Amino acid sequence: MEGVSKKTVASRVVGDTFSNGFIWIIDVSIGLNDNKIISVIALPANHHETCKEAPSLLHVHCCAVEVSTSWTGELEAEFLKRLIKVLGRPLAILKDGGTDLAKSLRLLNETGIEVISIDDISHVIANLLKHAYTDHPLFESFLSACGMISKNIKQTILACLAPPKTSIKTRFMNVHRLFTWAQKFLKHSTAGRAAEGSLQEKLRKHYADLPTFKDLINRFITDVAPLMECQRILKNSGLSHETLKLCRPLFEKIPTASVRNGLIQWAEKQMETAKNIFLDNIGMPITSDPIESLFGLAK
Repeated sequence: MEGVSKKTVASRVVGDTFSNGFIWIIDVSIGLNDNKIISVIALPANHHETCKEAPSLLHVHCCAVEVSTSWTGELEAEFLKRLIKVLGRPLAILKDGGTDLAKSLRLLNETGIEVISIDDISHVIANLLKHAYTDHPLFESFLSACGMISKNIKQTILACLAPPKTSIKTRFMNVHRLFTWAQKFLKHSTAGRAAEGSLQEKLRKHYADLPTFKDLINRFITDVAPLMECQRILKNSGLSHETLKLCRPLFEKIPTASVRNGLIQWAEKQMETAKNIFLDNIGMPITSDPIESLFGLAK
C-alpha cells in the first residue's frame, strides 16, 4: 500500500504540484462491472478571479483515478494520503454529502494531515429537500402518479408531454424538474369540457390525478425557486461576500424553515472556510459539477 499504486494515474503541473493553489474535487462512481471508481481532479483556487463562468471540465486537471470493489472512509483516507505524499496537500477538498468521504477527511485530520473541506451546494440542497419532503404524506403518491403517467403515454402521440425522468438514487438532485413540469402542465391545462376524441380528452384520462397534488406542487416550487437561483449565482461566481449578499434576500423567500435555516447555516459555515483560505473576496468554488461531468462523459 506504500506509494501510489499501479492502478493510480497521477500527473503534475510543470514546475509545481497540485497543492496550495488548487482545490481538489473528489467523488466515487460506479465503474467497471461491480467495481467503483474514485477520481480526483484539481481546480485552480482562484478560478472565479480569472474566469467569469462556472467551473467545468475545461478548467480542471486530472490528479488520480483508482478502482476498487468498494470504497470505505478508511480506504479513501489511505488513497488520499498516498496521493498527498506524491502531489502535495491541496488548499481544500470539495466533496459531495457522502458519509464515507466526510469520514476520510476526518481520519486524515486525525493523523495530522490537515485538510479543509468544502461542501458542494447541489448535494446540500438535495439533502435539505430530502429531509423536508421525504415524509410528506403525498410525496410518494405524487411520484407514483407521475410514473404511471409516463408509462401510459409512452410511444403514443402524447409522449412529448411525458414528465422528465428522475433517478431513484439521485432523486432529490433532479426532482424539482418533475414539480416544475407538473406546475406548468396544470397552469396550461384548460378548464371546461373537452371535445370527445380530442387530445385534451386523452390527456385528462392520464393526468386526472395531478390536481390532487396542487398544494404540494406549489409548496415545493416555492421552496425550490429561491434555492435554484442561489445555486445559479454561487456556481457561476463562487461564494464571496458579494454573492452571499445577493443570496440573503433569496434565503428569506424560502417558506420551509428547515430548508431555509439549513441553507443559511451551510452558507455561513462555508464563508468561514472561504475566509480561512483567503477566497472570500474572490469567490470560493462551491460546485463539484466538473467531476460529475467527468463521470457522465466516461459512462
